Amino acid sequence: MKNSIRFRLVLWFLVVFMAGFLGLGVFVHYKLEEIGLGLVDDHLKSSANTISNLLSLEAAQGHLDSGISELSTSIAGEYAEKFSGHYYQILSSGGKILVRSPSLSLGDAYLPVMETPSGEFRYAFAAGPNNEQLRLISVTFTLPDGLRLTSQVADSLADTYKLLSYIRNAALLMFPAVFILCGLGVYVLAGIALKPLKAFSAKATQITAENLGERLEERGTVEELKSLAAAFNTMLGRLEGSFMRQRQFLSDASHELRTPTSIIKSFCDVTLGRERSTQDYREAIKKMSDTVNRMCDIINRILVVSRLDSKAIQFKPVRVELKDIMKDVLKLIEPSASNKGIRLALAGADVNIRCDREGITEVFTNIVENSIKYNRPDGRVDVNIAEEGGWAVITVSDTGIGIPPEDMERIFDRFYRVDASRGRTVGSGLGLSIVRSIVEASGGNVEVRSELGKGTTFIVRLPKKAEQRDGGAQTESI
Repeated sequence: MKNSIRFRLVLWFLVVFMAGFLGLGVFVHYKLEEIGLGLVDDHLKSSANTISNLLSLEAAQGHLDSGISELSTSIAGEYAEKFSGHYYQILSSGGKILVRSPSLSLGDAYLPVMETPSGEFRYAFAAGPNNEQLRLISVTFTLPDGLRLTSQVADSLADTYKLLSYIRNAALLMFPAVFILCGLGVYVLAGIALKPLKAFSAKATQITAENLGERLEERGTVEELKSLAAAFNTMLGRLEGSFMRQRQFLSDASHELRTPTSIIKSFCDVTLGRERSTQDYREAIKKMSDTVNRMCDIINRILVVSRLDSKAIQFKPVRVELKDIMKDVLKLIEPSASNKGIRLALAGADVNIRCDREGITEVFTNIVENSIKYNRPDGRVDVNIAEEGGWAVITVSDTGIGIPPEDMERIFDRFYRVDASRGRTVGSGLGLSIVRSIVEASGGNVEVRSELGKGTTFIVRLPKKAEQRDGGAQTESI
């Protein structure tokens, strides 16, 4: 459950929501308290200024004492009610209380005395009558006759704190409900959002080795899954191609091995069918030996192809002279060429490259052998070495039967042989496949040009600097 995307989305949302909601609540509470206190302070300041102006006016007219006396009796409204939460008092410069609001005098209560520099307003929190929380302002002013008085005005904060309490309680009541509703909403929406992914997963699980041709539907898929579906379909295409090549490889390998095994079995059955002379046994054994050798060659080539596919062969680039390699190849194949009356010729420049010597020797051995196999009697095989930029270019041309245009693209496929050549020569159809694999693993490329009835030319391009593309942990020889 903890590893569920749905669970993580809901948990992430709830954590963020809780943090955001609590942060917003604290901010709103702070701002409302600030605004409420600001309004109370404005009211207190206005009241203090009114009292100061009134007493200053009475003092200017010489009626300060009567003004102070009238102040305690003429005030009506909120200041005239006992413990109304709105209070004021006037103090002399010695701290003596000259007059109190009726809301204080009726309850025989006082505001805490707070000295203030002349002309400055000082705000404070204080405990009032009945221990109620008060907001108090104190200001000292000088009358025209030089007398200094201090005016103190206070308002109860009960209403302000009650309003804040209502808002806080409402938020605390709303929070669990909103929290649960939002959590359920996100849970449902996450399930809806992840539904295509579940369908995607269900469809993917239905694809096996037997139905690799099926594909995930990309059209109509949600935008976030389109790239995933495309990548998955691409992977399925590669897997399908790999499985098809594997099946074809097994089929071709079985077909190629069936012929020599059938020949061996036939010779065994015929030879053992009756008593024969020593010479007959020798001839039968020799034919079976030739067939076994052919079968061993096919098996060895299959193993090479398998190792190339699995990257179990690691090439070892060394500095080599291409002309020396070609001389060794031609010397090795010369007896076979002489038997068919085919002349071998080598020309070109001395080109040094870095490559795996055994691998490149195998490449040109296979190419030259093919040029001899499908050549005409008394034909030619010309090998030329040249250099183009940072590449070594080796061409092997023959005067053989050529390759039909429709077969040009397939001659590098495994076990593929041109129909016209089947029966005329003995081969496994794996040589050119090995050639291409080794050349491409060495960072090069190989192409073929042919004209039916006139001959074929193989062109191999190899980088002068080794560019090993494939390799494995195990080193083996080809």
